[in-house]
Amino acid sequence: MTSLAAAAPDETLARAWSERNQRWLSRRLAFWRERIAAYAADGATASPEAPGDDPEQDFQPAALRLKALFGLSPFETELLVLAAGVEIDSACRAAVAKAQGTPPHDPVRLSFSLALSVLPQAHWDAVSPLGPLRHWSLVDFDTAPGLVQSLLRIDERILHYLTNVAALDERLTGIAELEDPPSDAAADDLASRIARELTRAAQPLALLVNATADAWSCRAGRVLARAAFHRLGLRTLWAQGAAAVTDNRGVAELARRVDREAVLTQAGVALVFGADAAHVTAAVRLVAALRAPVIALGAPGAQDLVDLGERVPLRFTIPATEASLRQGLSPALHAAGSRALRQFRVDPALLELALASASDTNEEAVEEQVWVALRESARGGLDALAQRIDSRATLDDLIAPAAVIAQLREIGSQLRHRQQVYGDWGFGARDNRGLGIAALFSGESGTGKTLAAEALANEARLDLYRIDLACVVSKYIGETEKNLSRVFDAAEHSGAVLLFDEADALFGKRSDVKDSHDRYANIEVAYLLQRVESYRGLAILTTNMKSALDRAFLRRIRFIVQFPFPDEDAREQIWRRQFPAAAPLDGLDFRSLARLQLSGGSIRSVALNAAFHSAARRTPIGQDAVLTAVRAEFAKLERSFTPPGRAS
Repeated sequence: MTSLAAAAPDETLARAWSERNQRWLSRRLAFWRERIAAYAADGATASPEAPGDDPEQDFQPAALRLKALFGLSPFETELLVLAAGVEIDSACRAAVAKAQGTPPHDPVRLSFSLALSVLPQAHWDAVSPLGPLRHWSLVDFDTAPGLVQSLLRIDERILHYLTNVAALDERLTGIAELEDPPSDAAADDLASRIARELTRAAQPLALLVNATADAWSCRAGRVLARAAFHRLGLRTLWAQGAAAVTDNRGVAELARRVDREAVLTQAGVALVFGADAAHVTAAVRLVAALRAPVIALGAPGAQDLVDLGERVPLRFTIPATEASLRQGLSPALHAAGSRALRQFRVDPALLELALASASDTNEEAVEEQVWVALRESARGGLDALAQRIDSRATLDDLIAPAAVIAQLREIGSQLRHRQQVYGDWGFGARDNRGLGIAALFSGESGTGKTLAAEALANEARLDLYRIDLACVVSKYIGETEKNLSRVFDAAEHSGAVLLFDEADALFGKRSDVKDSHDRYANIEVAYLLQRVESYRGLAILTTNMKSALDRAFLRRIRFIVQFPFPDEDAREQIWRRQFPAAAPLDGLDFRSLARLQLSGGSIRSVALNAAFHSAARRTPIGQDAVLTAVRAEFAKLERSFTPPGRAS
């Protein structure tokens, strides 16, 4: 936010205005200090007139601006000035304390009784809840001692306005954000038409709608709203936290604060209705309570429109032209945003932050920065519902038969090109069922199922979330479906890869119905089948008991990948890849180690334990250390161990 004089075309003039405002306020406070001192000395009553204003007619101090903006009386205006003096001027504070008999160590608050005694044209109804001082919260009144004896303190936001300090009402933090007009606010017929219509209605509401409510069209709507308010000489105050307020009193209080900020900053109010029903209802209630002109992105339903009260809704269509989408963006930024938004569903405000944070250096760097920013923004509450796994693995790190690798590459290809096939080529318009990708990874523990999931997510540049079955499955009827619904709903925003480990616990065979528990268990499986099939991302299920899965579920799986136990050649490759280049090795016989019947997961565990064993003894990693770790691994697996012979 800029200062009161920010609208001045020349910075020198703005600085001069600020200095004159400070001098005016100092002279005013000096006058009231003397007046209060005289009152304290001999009980002299108020002067019939306030001190004269600045003799120059082209100057309007902030106090007189407040008088005009909120319809204050001369008495209410001077009361604000005096209340500000108590906060910023020690001499004024001391004079008020002496006149009121305030104890030395007590905080000094101006009493309404003193204001009635020393200020001209006094009227006691200034403390009325319907008066501007209290309605607009310009002054905080403590009426406990009685109306006339009320103690008052100027609101911090109003004090900043009087002294020309850049500020925004801190109670609107996270709820409202002020935006200046677009830097390239060129003439636009639609923006001009919206501005004209806003001036014709007493309480106008411009609805900016588009066939697709994606972040790009919302961004175009945000630019259009700012341009329309600019035509009216207004800035734009975005109210974006209305859904947090639900009770009637809270809505009324929020509306007054937003209206007050709009008046102080000379702004119109804009907001996004969104798609969530609760958010729409809350936003409609806020709009109905506001007095400022409002531009809203999106349109509420017919029932919600009834609740707008005296608001007159005016509908305008956001043009989905390339020019409107690219306004203020370089070609690289627009291209990067377009690619990322095909995958991630984010609020337009988050899109703006992502675009603003991208350093416009080269197209590849911009694309990566925007992609990462939107991926993080689209996570929503998924981190609280599942475990995110960060991985740098690729399919080249996986040791598996060629047929398995080919299947995995096909899954990755479909994941990368699903937007093109379903969107650009129209396959998704024909049938919205089965648009997700469901894959079953079957095989013994440690054969690479989780590593393959990590590689697929990493190569698609998507998050991978492991679903904790302990947090999802509930013994209470209906709770499992609710938990799963929360997971899938949160994941829809990012299209993250979902990993259900040991899926047979969730997707087991449906049983014959013998009691209510059997019936609800079958409902859980049926619900799960439906959500996996409709999920727009990739859902991976792993199991080492494929036969335990429901056959109806298997029919809905697009890919079934069998991970075999690694043969001797595969095990040798796995052994060789477990030790980084920086690890000190001493005569490891990988060929003989490959004869041990261990899965890839067990081999990784052995290599790590051998490394710690050697590090503790300050020796390189040798065959003996590895065999010691192997022996422990076999004991863990409850298998007998026979050391392998050296390879010849």
